[in-house]
Amino acid sequence: MPLIETRSVRPPRRRDGRVGASLARRTRALVLVAAGVAGGCADAGEPATGDAPAAITEGTPTDGDPAVAALRARRALCPQGHGVETFCSAVLVAPRVLLTAAHCLSSRRAEEMEAYFGANVALPGYHARIVEAHPHPAYDPDTRQNDIALLLLAAPPPVLPVALRQAPLEAGAVGQTIRIVGFGASFEDGDPGAKQTGTAVITSVDATTFQTAPGPSLACSGDSGGPALLVEDGVEQAFGIARSGDAACDGFGVHTRIDVYLEEFVGPYLEAAEAATPASPDAQDPGEDFCARTCAEDADCPTGMLCLPEVFGKRCGYPELRSGVFGEACSVSADCDGPCVAFGAGAEQTCHCFTSCRELLLPPPEPEPSSSGGCALAGQARAPSPVGQSAAALALLALACARLWSARRER
Repeated sequence: MPLIETRSVRPPRRRDGRVGASLARRTRALVLVAAGVAGGCADAGEPATGDAPAAITEGTPTDGDPAVAALRARRALCPQGHGVETFCSAVLVAPRVLLTAAHCLSSRRAEEMEAYFGANVALPGYHARIVEAHPHPAYDPDTRQNDIALLLLAAPPPVLPVALRQAPLEAGAVGQTIRIVGFGASFEDGDPGAKQTGTAVITSVDATTFQTAPGPSLACSGDSGGPALLVEDGVEQAFGIARSGDAACDGFGVHTRIDVYLEEFVGPYLEAAEAATPASPDAQDPGEDFCARTCAEDADCPTGMLCLPEVFGKRCGYPELRSGVFGEACSVSADCDGPCVAFGAGAEQTCHCFTSCRELLLPPPEPEPSSSGGCALAGQARAPSPVGQSAAALALLALACARLWSARRER
């Protein structure tokens, strides 16, 4: 049976806040860019997934499981909420390391993602900067074999990691009830948002994965990368990562086993991350003139900004807003003449009014000719419009007819 990445729909969301026309256009651009890179896509050559009534089907919203995070496109506009793509889930397994599915990282760079810790992406929470992304070196996007990945955070978030189950998952686990958690599609338009949990039943175990049946829940879209949890010796431990399932999210789910990757992939990385010194916060000054500062590569820019080509040279900025400078502090874009934009990451993040370098560095466009028809602008003759040409032709024809009628009367 072909495995299809899961998607779904949940209850409606609420939208708040006022935006101006220019900001609305920018926001629509953000949504279109995010939609162009779909998280949790179907395997190559397989049909797109269908819609199901919930993310984790028959799940329950939860403000528990603090180690389970939502993977999101890095935010630009303030305040941040539903307008940013949430494409997968992940689980913190070490102070600075998240475990997720490798397919969640398709076409994404670490600096373009961040991890949200909280109960709902529409509510305040902790956004952690991701500095490294490591899919399994043998991950196969066609078969989804070895669909497991590790993410390194710049600094530990204010939550405790989940324990990893060390014992091998054996056939005797079939029939056991497990718990699953994820940030699947929780709004009526399919946007992931609220963290949910539910229970499923293990139906089979193979060399690298295990399958589940509804118990009554299954993982769905946006839940990819979320943990499967099993209680052992009184301690709940992560032993699987949500990978895929049937199109309607009501038949079966497939999870990647963690235990088979502990020795050669997960364990060595956790040891290296523990020995490494956490990244020190970048020396960032929102008052710097980023329109005057050139860059050669993304590493030359502050956290979350990329080195973008502009007509006046490469500058640090955001793909959807381009380069610009930061002004007064703000909470929402209504506080500014333009957008209110996030600067920095994590606890150090602030919001400032943003002005495009193009507005500051490029000459203003030439004024449009007056529609009243008067004198030409700046001494330049104005070409007649097609409407004007038609009116002139009709006037000449009327004059010719009048002269012809007058000549006939004189005869």
